[in-house]
This record gives sequence, structure tokens and C-alpha cells, in this order.
Amino acid sequence: MRSFIHCGISGVIALALTHTAHASDVTGRVLDVAGKPVPFVRIRIGGQDQTRYSTSVFTVADGTFAAHGVNVAGAAPEIDTFRIGWKETGRKIVVADGHYDVSVTLHAVTNVADQVPASAWLGGDHDSLAYQMTMVQCSNCHQLGADRMRKVAMKMAGQTESARTEAWLHRSIEDLGPNANPKPWEQKSQDTDPKRAEAWAAIVQYMRYVTMRLGENNQLRWGLKEGSPYYNALLQPDTSLFAPRDMEIIVPNLARNFPVHFDTYTGYGDIERLGEYGPDKDTEIDEFVLPTFGWTREVAIAPGSKKVWFIETDKDRLGALDPQDGSVEWHKIPGDGQQGPHTMNADAGGNLWMACEDSFYIARYSTKTNEWRMYAPPGGTKFGVTHDFAFNSDRYLEPDPEGRIWITDLGKNELWGVNVDSGDIKTYRMPLAQVETNFHSLLYGAAYDSKRKQVWWAQLYGNVGSLDTDNNTAARIVPLSRGAGARRLAIQDGFLWVALSGASQILKINTDTGIEAGRYSLPDRGASPYGLTFDKKRNAIWVATSNSDRIYRLDIDTERWRQYPMPRKETFLRVIEVDHDTGDIWTTYASLPVGRRDPATFGTESANNIIVRLRPGS
Repeated sequence: MRSFIHCGISGVIALALTHTAHASDVTGRVLDVAGKPVPFVRIRIGGQDQTRYSTSVFTVADGTFAAHGVNVAGAAPEIDTFRIGWKETGRKIVVADGHYDVSVTLHAVTNVADQVPASAWLGGDHDSLAYQMTMVQCSNCHQLGADRMRKVAMKMAGQTESARTEAWLHRSIEDLGPNANPKPWEQKSQDTDPKRAEAWAAIVQYMRYVTMRLGENNQLRWGLKEGSPYYNALLQPDTSLFAPRDMEIIVPNLARNFPVHFDTYTGYGDIERLGEYGPDKDTEIDEFVLPTFGWTREVAIAPGSKKVWFIETDKDRLGALDPQDGSVEWHKIPGDGQQGPHTMNADAGGNLWMACEDSFYIARYSTKTNEWRMYAPPGGTKFGVTHDFAFNSDRYLEPDPEGRIWITDLGKNELWGVNVDSGDIKTYRMPLAQVETNFHSLLYGAAYDSKRKQVWWAQLYGNVGSLDTDNNTAARIVPLSRGAGARRLAIQDGFLWVALSGASQILKINTDTGIEAGRYSLPDRGASPYGLTFDKKRNAIWVATSNSDRIYRLDIDTERWRQYPMPRKETFLRVIEVDHDTGDIWTTYASLPVGRRDPATFGTESANNIIVRLRPGS
């Protein structure tokens, strides 16, 4: 087994913007046109210094809100108000001794087309196979119903349902296709039969191409080389992420249930559709905008470090954000060629572990010594997608009694047991669901139950199960229905929690028996939960949603759901990290970026370079 150690902090760059700012209090009240208070209005305060890009607070029952110690850059803060079903008609700001008192008037609106989250737009039965398969496949990397997708669909207005399938091909190529040449779909499109199945086959061919690329230069992922056997195989229907048996269900559903007009949406109640609000007078959400437009996919809190650590997948580097002053340090991941840091977790010793999906290496970085160790993949590895680490109830990596940590290889349906000291890796293939293949099953999330010596795993297209680390064999299999979409996991003593991204549910499994102990539907049935985190302090499960622009909280004892809206739209959330010392919740906006993004053109809308801190309150 090859591995190498890299010492020092070469390539570390500290970045901090400089503005003249002053700490201020921003308080006020929000009323409707009749003078009645409006609760749950998000007040986003921008125009701040380098420490925070924005701070959001919420109005309470009497319509009041308060944000204290906001660092205002300039003469006055930028204030934005938002709640679905309301629009601002007037405001008044009084300034005295550095304090801003804000009075806002809202009026109720019935057309909320420009306010609803992406989850609102796909119609159909939430419990149907077609709906759930569409959610699993089309909310994998970006929001299903996001603004750019709606613009594509709008160009199909006036076409019949049967014609929309073929239109999806041509419009997606025109509006979403990268600028790279040659474009492999051009050879296919001229021969495309207008019949639905053949048209969809061409659409899928386009998606197969895009999925393998990342970043502003559309570089290939997963160690692929154009024209290689693995690259060519991923362009073939039966060996790709987009299997024909799935697409024949999904494309008619899109043609039938994804609209082509988006200027009107009535009858949408935010509490009825999205659930009970969680914010109170002490809730605060802070956004930290990073100085690049990289793909900031994951965040982690390392014990003993005051920094918030994150990875930029398309830039092959680890970053450290200091929330106190907004500065950022960059640490280049060592190694030749693309690394593709994808997933990251800390261990109890203050180390950060990263799965490098492009090189198949596993990286370990000490936040105490700045030392790297790179663990090489098993000998002969030519393809794979190193993915999720198996963590314990603290979300820390914990070696098993044999000294191994565990990680999923999404590309080959394997669990890797990595000996922390020697670097030796042994691989174990997991059981498949009926008709599935090792690649298409997508072995995704993992969790480690140290008490029972089991590594739990989840297949996006398949089942949930566990591996007994004493004998390295499958111990439990929990069958799931097709379309459930088991993704990431959380674990507490005696129970495993599973995010079902297709069903928009949270599954609870008894780890002693392997039997389902509960199933909880998210209030937003189009939310598509991506990641889960067990919060020991609050005895709650936090849910990162890819399609709903909000974080959900499930209180375990009472089975009560609450929603915490994010400060902007198109907030694709993959992971939630809890700071065990402060109780703060951290996440990042992580929609998959394809193609160039010009900050001067797009600003921070749909940005992938924002880290978010939620202080939930009570």
C-alpha cells in the first residue's frame, strides 16, 4: 500500500477584505396594512463588512425583530424582508446613535409564483413511483424546479405533452450545454426519432456527458479520461447513471407534471405546505461569502480548532474560515493531478478526513500540526468514486477494533476498510437489490455503530444494510421500495436514521433488530432530504434538503417538525455540521456547478461559495 506524508503549511493564503464598519443594533416591527403584526418574516441585513455577508433574523408573534452587533459597512444596512404570501408596501428607518429602528408594512398576496421554493413546481402524487424516481434522479446535483430549469421549460409552452419530451432535448442542449467541443450529442440529435422513447434517449445522452464534468472549465471527474473504456461505458445507457428502466418512468412524468408556465401560483400556504416555523426571537442565520466561486461542497468542525473547515472540490483545496474576522486560509491538497475532495469528516483527535473522488485517494489533515497524509487506493484501482465516511453519533470518524475507518466507494458498490496506521485497504462488495448493478446502485451514505461493531450503509438505488466488522460480512439488510432514494445517514445509540430523498421521508431503523422503527414524512413532500445529523444536545435530527431552501428539524421525543428558511433561494444543502461546543449549525450552499460563473453577472444568486451558520434559538 502506497501512502505519503506532506508537512508544513505551504500554499496557505490568508484572505480578508477590508471595509470601514461599525457595530450596530437593527430592531423593528413588521405589520400588515391593517396594523396587525406579521410573524415569521425573515429580515436579512446585508451591506456588512468582511466578517459576515448577511445576518438574518425573524419576526415573532408581535411582529418585532432584533439583530444585535451587526457590522454595518457604509451609512446604512441593506435590509430585505421575506415571507411567502407577503410583499412589502412601505418602510421607515430611524437612525439614532448607531441604532437602526425599522418599521415595515406588508400586504398579503395570493400569487406567490416568485416566492415558492423549487419543490413547489413538480406536480403529481408524492407517493407514486414516478414522482419519487424523478425526485431522486433530478435532485441529485441541482434543484428540480430551479430558475434555470424553469426557463428551459418555459420555451416548451404551446407544445403538446407528447412533443415536450423531444423539446427537452433541444432546449437543454441550447440553454444548458457547455461550450466545449466537440459536443457528443450533435451526432445523435440529427438522427433522433420524434417518438418519446428515442427522444428521451438523446436527452439522457446529454445528461450522461454533463454529469461527468465539473467546474468552470468542465473538467472530467472521477479520474476519467476522454475516450477511455470507463468514460465510454458511462456514455452507454446500461452502464451509466441514467438507466433506461428509470428514464422510461421519469421522462413521461416530466412531460406530464412539470409545467411550462411559471407566472402564476395561487393557493400556496407556507405553513400548510412547508410546516411549522422554527425561528424565535433568538434565531440568527449568518452567511459568509468566500472569495472565490468554487464548489464549496462540505463543511466540518474539528475538535480543538476555532475555524470552520470546508473543501472546494473543483479547486482541489481545503479552506479554513475564521468566523470572528471573516479571513480564509487555503491549504492545497497534495498529490499529482486532480484530487476532487468530495466528502469531509473530522475525528476526535482534530484530524480532517477527505474522500478524493478524482484520484481515489483518502486525505487526512491535522488541524494541530498542518501535516497531511495521503492514503493510496487499493492496488489496481482504475475507476471508483470514493464517497462517504462511516461516522459515529458525534459525526466523528472512529476506528473499529481492528484500527480501520470505513468509506463507501459509490462507483463499485464497495465498502473500504482503511487501516489508519498501515494504510492497507481491503474492499467488501455489498449485496444488490433485484435487477441492480454495482455501479447504478450507488452505495452512498455510511455510519458506524461502535457498540454493535457494525458499519451501516445505504444505496441510492437499492437497500440499507450493515457490515459486521468482526467477520466482514453483511449482517442486516433492510429492503426499500424502488424510488425511496436512501442517501445519507445519521446514527444514535440503538437507532439509524436514513434520508429518503425520493420519498422525502426520514426512516428510523432499530440497529439491534434491523427492523423499521418509524418513518416520518417531511412537511414539504418535495424537499428531497440529502443529509441528516443527530444533535445530542437537542435530541433532534437536522435535515439538509436539496430542493426546499430550508433546514428541517425533527425533535425525536415529540416527533415535532420545524422549518428554518434559508436567506435566499436555490440553496442546495448536502450536509449539516453541529458545533458541539456552541450548538451552532453549519452548512453550505452546494448545487453542482457546471460551466463558467461570472460573479459580475450573477452576483451571489445560486452561488456555491457561501457558508452558513444557523443559531436556532430555543
